[in-house]
Amino acid sequence: MVKKDKMNEVPLFETEVGVYTKVLPKIEAKLREFGDQTILAPKLFHYSLQAPRCIVFEDLVVEGYTTINNRHCSLEEVKMALTKLAKMHAISYQMIHRDNNHDLANFNKTFVNTIDLADFPVLGNGIKLIKDVISDQSDLQKFLPHIESVERFLIPKVIDLLNATKNGNQSGVQVLNHGDFHVKNLMVKNDGNKLKDLMVLDYQVSIFGSPAIDLHYAFTMMYSPSMRRERMDELLYYYIINLQETLRKVEFHGHIPTIQEIRAEMQAYRHWGMYEYMKNA
Repeated sequence: MVKKDKMNEVPLFETEVGVYTKVLPKIEAKLREFGDQTILAPKLFHYSLQAPRCIVFEDLVVEGYTTINNRHCSLEEVKMALTKLAKMHAISYQMIHRDNNHDLANFNKTFVNTIDLADFPVLGNGIKLIKDVISDQSDLQKFLPHIESVERFLIPKVIDLLNATKNGNQSGVQVLNHGDFHVKNLMVKNDGNKLKDLMVLDYQVSIFGSPAIDLHYAFTMMYSPSMRRERMDELLYYYIINLQETLRKVEFHGHIPTIQEIRAEMQAYRHWGMYEYMKNA
């Protein structure tokens, strides 16, 4: 059972307000400067950091948006989501490297690296479930020792990865991640059978760090099983191309992350990807 006092250890409200008021407006303004009208999030109408705290957004249902319920994302929807993610990542990358905006590094808290996981067993129950399933299948039991081995070091490794920037590790590619980049945080707007727009919601656990944080999350929580089997490389390449093209479009003249560097980030954060997959098994 999630305990309210423990949830308060994670600055969900403060993070979302901070992203909406200090980061997203700058990112969208930079895109507009170069003719890109992409909208990254719903309009924020009002918020209060004083009790009773509140935050008021535009009603996307009135604007014709619907949630994606009880189905996998289509390939078109995933690509539109990755396009918006790549643009957010790209401009936040520029903000650090060209504008010396180091405020982004203050977004450093998400559930896993903030709370005591003993208080939230749901975050570790996926591993237990996988062990139970494997134990019941004679042809899979040979994998049980490997899962048990991973279980011992996986969460400490994940915490180290999420704390990398906070602990002074500035190597690799650094961007502002959405932090909870999955299908339930998307709304789509269709014109007949044609996808017109897609909106990304819920920036409560946005975290500064490797783009692999969001990319592994998408692989687990947004891609359909067939996409994971057959289109992983295609979709990763699609994201990278959009990241690079955005940086060129806004005339960023610093180092632009290469395909090899993003792939290296995915490899370095493979334990995060494994954790997300096991957690949501």
